Amino acid sequence: MGQDKEKMSIGELLRLLQQEFPELTISKIRFLESEGLLNPERTPSGYRKFSQADAQRLRFILKLQKEKYLPLKVIREKLNELESGRIRAGDLAVGESESFRVGEEISAYQDATLPRENLPQALDIDLSFADTLEEYGLICSHEGDDGPYYEREDVKILRIAKEFSRYGLEPRHMRMYENLTDREVMAFEQIILPSLKSKDPEARRRALDILVQLVNLSRELKDQLLKNRVKEYFRQGNQPVPF
Repeated sequence: MGQDKEKMSIGELLRLLQQEFPELTISKIRFLESEGLLNPERTPSGYRKFSQADAQRLRFILKLQKEKYLPLKVIREKLNELESGRIRAGDLAVGESESFRVGEEISAYQDATLPRENLPQALDIDLSFADTLEEYGLICSHEGDDGPYYEREDVKILRIAKEFSRYGLEPRHMRMYENLTDREVMAFEQIILPSLKSKDPEARRRALDILVQLVNLSRELKDQLLKNRVKEYFRQGNQPVPF
């Protein structure tokens, strides 16, 4: 009887996690259940009852989506690893974000995609928002056997754009990143294209190695430039610079 009292309704589960995950909704929880990622108990009358273990499992799923941008297919694999003991049970502990580990990065999953029709349930993103991002050239959907889908890079952009929108930065504001990227690509092309067009496989390989280095240097430079620009605001507020 004591264990039954610890079980939560779907509404109670939502209230428990909504402060940590503000965009979590009842429909999102139901969707994850329909995808086989959650399996709550059911009362004789059909009501869902969630345990603390269910809450920890849901937190794990939401962290993978929010922090690692992993699609449901990969999350399902991670849950299987957890159940088989290949991921520590402690990684599900409430509040232990510091010990949160997932192993491989998303780059290891070349086939990770998300059907366009699943955007509202999987990411809490309206299709109209995705349409706007496509209109501005920030993402691109692809046609598959089961309809349009987004590749993993586009899924990450969708989630970042959604987070930006919470602070008032709309897709039209994000065009500056697209424009900067276009200019960077043009500059990098001038460096690597001659070697990429070479008939020598080693020359082409070296060109791609150079491209990787250029991308990494670009990321580091933009990161440092942005930190330099904003750290003055922390000084004005008499706060330590957190970078």
